[in-house]
Formats: sequence, C-alpha cells, structure tokens
Amino acid sequence: MFGIEFIKFEPGIYALYYRMGKLVKEGEGLSFFYFSPISSIAAIAVTSSELSFIFEDITSDYQFVTVQGNAVYRIKNPRLTAKMLNFTLDTSGKKYISDDNEKLPDRILKIVQVITKNELSKINLKGAIISSSILAEEIFKKISKNNEIESLGIEMLGISLLAVSPNKETSRALESKTREEILKEADDAIYLRRNFSIEQERIIKENELNTQILIENKKRQIKEAQMEAERSIQEKQYVLKEEEMKFKIAL
Repeated sequence: MFGIEFIKFEPGIYALYYRMGKLVKEGEGLSFFYFSPISSIAAIAVTSSELSFIFEDITSDYQFVTVQGNAVYRIKNPRLTAKMLNFTLDTSGKKYISDDNEKLPDRILKIVQVITKNELSKINLKGAIISSSILAEEIFKKISKNNEIESLGIEMLGISLLAVSPNKETSRALESKTREEILKEADDAIYLRRNFSIEQERIIKENELNTQILIENKKRQIKEAQMEAERSIQEKQYVLKEEEMKFKIAL
C-alpha cells in the first residue's frame, strides 16, 4: 500500500515514533511499519561517542598554551535530546531532515572549551603543564554539572588531556630555565657532599683528639695514683724508722 513503510533500527539507536504529532512508540533497536504521510520518526544514537579537540587558551600568568584532549559522552535522555534538537528522519527513514545531529558535537566542544578557558585562568603556566590530570578532573566536574549539557540530555563520561603545551618561545625559555635549575641542583649537591665530607672529617679528628685527651688524662691519673702510693709508703717507712729509733733509745 502506498505510504506504508517498514523501518528497522540497529541496537544503540533510540527511535521515537510519532503519529499525527503524538508519540506512540519509542525504544532502542525498534522495528515497525508506519504510514509516512502522518508519521515522523526521530533516531538518536545512544552509544558513547568520543570527540577530539585542540585549542589555544591563556593561563593566569598570561601565557598561551595549546590544549589537546578527548571528551567522551553519550545521550542519556534521548527524549529530552529530541526536544532540544531535530533528529527527525525524512520519509524514506534514511536521512535526517536537519543537520542538528552534526551540530551536537560542536556544541559540546564549545562548552568544553569555555570551561577549560575558565579553569586555565585560575592556574599559572607551570601548574597547567605539570597538573594536566588535575585540570582534566576539574573540567570534567564542571561540565558534568553544566546546565546546557543536562538540558541536551547528555551524560559526560570522561575528559582527558593528552597535552598542555606552551608556545615555542616559552617552551625554549622553560627548557633553558630547567637546564639552569638542574645544573644548579647538581652544583648544590656537590657542594653539600663536600661540606658533608669536611664535617665528617672534622668529627673524626675531634673524636680522635678527645680520645687522645682521655687517654692522656687516664695516664696522668694512673701516674698520680702511683706517686701517691709511693709517697704513702715512704711516709709509713719514715714513721716505722722513727718508732724504731725511739725504741732503741728507750733500751
């Protein structure tokens, strides 16, 4: 019969079937007959999609950086997406009557770029380069709560930054500065090692001197004790001789 068509959708495609403006059927991977003059069908891919991006922004210390990364998302609420964008198929059920399906990735990337720009304005060049993973986490948190993303029925699954790179002039300056810092650290390490060796040598010599002093003191104490003992013996001998003389005189 003229106008009666059959359509079948693959898994991962969410279809919304409207008859005379009223939604009569919806779901993923549907197949059905429809009367094209009074029907309209919207088809929305609900599998995850990955967007690559690369754009230039400026940090809090006014340094230009190139940000390169990926954004992963999926359409979580296809009915809401269909209200915001036109995903209607033509009467053949093979083509879209609008290019909104092609505009959606661009809209998401613009939101990513705006949020990235705001986050970069909070950190300096060094922080952006070193902490790209932290920056990616902050961007993901912000975009996951973004009102426009929610209104489009989209769920963000992840944001990854592959590189945050300064321009060539800044990169050369950073390389030179880093090289100088490395050389300075090496010189400081040599200086510290030398100082440590000198200090260790001083401690060893001081310990040796203290040991020698202790030995000399001990020798002196022993000698004094010996002299004291000899003096005591001599005194006793003198007393004995005196007593012996007294005894002889008494006889």
